[in-house]
Amino acid sequence: MGMKGRLWVVVASVAAVLALLISAAPLWNGGGTHGSLPPVLRQAFAFDVAYADPDPMLLVVRYGDSSSCPSKAVRPAVVQEPDRVVVRLTRTPMPADRACTSDYGAKLVRIWLSAPLGNRAVVDGSRETRVPVSAGLPPFG
Repeated sequence: MGMKGRLWVVVASVAAVLALLISAAPLWNGGGTHGSLPPVLRQAFAFDVAYADPDPMLLVVRYGDSSSCPSKAVRPAVVQEPDRVVVRLTRTPMPADRACTSDYGAKLVRIWLSAPLGNRAVVDGSRETRVPVSAGLPPFG
């Protein structure tokens, strides 16, 4: 390899290291305790009803979404207890400077359980409120 070839390898290596350091800088400058990663910001939100699917290991929860501000990256966190199933839905935070319409678009989240739902209560973890459980299938899916 000639001198120009070695020079390009060195330049490319330095550029790669700089890119790595620049992308990692927010992890070191964010305050907090030394060595900890910044928290991932998620926004908890409520759901209004749950459905006991014919498959006893599947729970379906329904939440409402605005067509102008749909929830993004919705994730359920589930805690299963002997007498209840607590579901906490989170999403990417909604922009504070955006006006959303109040229309209701129903969305469904399927949750696989480790034990049949049976007679356990379903609790909305964002409000610590028991939600009604319908034995029928969701009307739109």
